[in-house]
Amino acid sequence: MSTVAPRAGLTGTEVAALRSSAHGVLGANWREGVRHADGLPYAYTCPSTPRYRHQWHWDSCFHAIAWSHFDPARAEAELRTLLASGRPDGFLPHTVFWGAWAGWRRAPFYATARVLGSTHTETIDPPLLAVAWERAGPPGDAAALGQIAAHLDWLARERDPDGDGLLSVVLPDESGLDDSPKFDVVFGRYAHYKPSIVLLIEHCRRLGYSARRIAACGELHLEEVLVNVAYALSLHAMARMTGKDDWAVRAAATECALLERSLDPGTGLFLDLAGNAEVPVRLSTWSALAPLALPGIPEDVKRRLVEEHLLDPRRYRACVGIPSVSMEEPSFTPHFDRWRCWRGPSWVNTAWLLVPALRELGYEADAERIVTSLARAALREGFREYYDPRDGAGQAARGFAWSTLLVDLV
Repeated sequence: MSTVAPRAGLTGTEVAALRSSAHGVLGANWREGVRHADGLPYAYTCPSTPRYRHQWHWDSCFHAIAWSHFDPARAEAELRTLLASGRPDGFLPHTVFWGAWAGWRRAPFYATARVLGSTHTETIDPPLLAVAWERAGPPGDAAALGQIAAHLDWLARERDPDGDGLLSVVLPDESGLDDSPKFDVVFGRYAHYKPSIVLLIEHCRRLGYSARRIAACGELHLEEVLVNVAYALSLHAMARMTGKDDWAVRAAATECALLERSLDPGTGLFLDLAGNAEVPVRLSTWSALAPLALPGIPEDVKRRLVEEHLLDPRRYRACVGIPSVSMEEPSFTPHFDRWRCWRGPSWVNTAWLLVPALRELGYEADAERIVTSLARAALREGFREYYDPRDGAGQAARGFAWSTLLVDLV
């Protein structure tokens, strides 16, 4: 294992221990084989067994970035497996079933073409593949870049029905933030953690998961901030990897749309826009801070997000990590909930997205405080799905692979 210079707050011994543990988790969760349904080979990291045994899009992007620190070949294989899961038109699914089908108890809760027998969902996940490929894929692979370009074109064509530069999600889990309280406002009894979600999935299934058709039928859809941040980051990554300015133009258009349509002047937060009327969802979750990661957001807007929210001890400045919901919100729930997540605990991927922006803006001490708190929680509790922001107690799944993103931060 290579020697790594520690950042402020962590000793070299702690960094080495963290890397060793992360490598162990990634290795234990690695899966390879051939899918019986169609003979396609696969190689990916399952998030955590037994609950999360399939391949999830943004999870695999994070896994590949973590793998790039240990085994670049596995990082590449994970991303190529993602590319192999899609369709020729550029669609890439949220969840792919490789080695095992979704069990009959859970199958109705997956947004598939049919309840049983589908090889993947018909929904999207935050589109971070281009970001991951830039970090962990082989440079100059024209075929792979062509597939990623087709995916980004599919998103623009199929998920931006009003042409305003912002993608729409039709189910809460397409945001990656399945049970966030912000979706309660929009989806009501069809929220992800409620039994009626199966009715919403069936509604979307009948409409072919088409954002245009779903928007024409009602208000159960929204332009979600985190998905659009991921989209813009991927467009920027494509601009750098291909040298083509049109990708940068498209990224700038999405950034401008976020500034013009989602930025709330009263709070300085970026708010999701619900339904055809694009009604702002006035609830503070970490996704409202996510545009910090975008290069095209003005510095004064970013500093307001940092100083009025991220570093405010009443809101997001917690003892461990960055809470997924503002501590001021009545819906803030920092402890483990068997049925719901993203309602308060601190997740590693949140820090992975926001900490580099803190460093770039000069908030180095705060960036290292966040990273150190999460790293020591992981050393003490193991790589867990998320952590209590008050004391760092590990919660939910154990051996959770994307939490190994900590090696990329330290």
